[in-house]
Amino acid sequence: MSPVLLRQIWKRAGNRCEYCHIPHPQFLLPFQVDHIIARQHGGESTLENLALACFHCNRYKGPNIAGRDPDTRELVRLFHPRTDIWSEHFELSHARIVGRTSIGRTTVQVLSMNADDLLLVRLALIDEGGVDFQ
Repeated sequence: MSPVLLRQIWKRAGNRCEYCHIPHPQFLLPFQVDHIIARQHGGESTLENLALACFHCNRYKGPNIAGRDPDTRELVRLFHPRTDIWSEHFELSHARIVGRTSIGRTTVQVLSMNADDLLLVRLALIDEGGVDFQ
């Protein structure tokens, strides 16, 4: 991946995970570039198909492009950072990310966005103030 493309990805993401919105400077684990649509599913290594992801979200997302909505058990696509608006699909309830839609609920579950370790980090950042997860 070219350095120019990497800079574009980081700049567009505002140095935060495009899935859980945790800021890079406050997260100890490295961030990674995620193929929103995995290469094995025909996704390309283009700016439109790449997202900045924290280690946690990228590890759980893997090549997944869909999952089962925990409420309806329907198969639902995951949140797509290029075409979806974060605030339409997620909201923050204290430190917990809550899915507002089937896409949001499914993404929260598949990416394990409310795992204990992430909740602790989010809670600490919120308590310190100055971090906007929206």
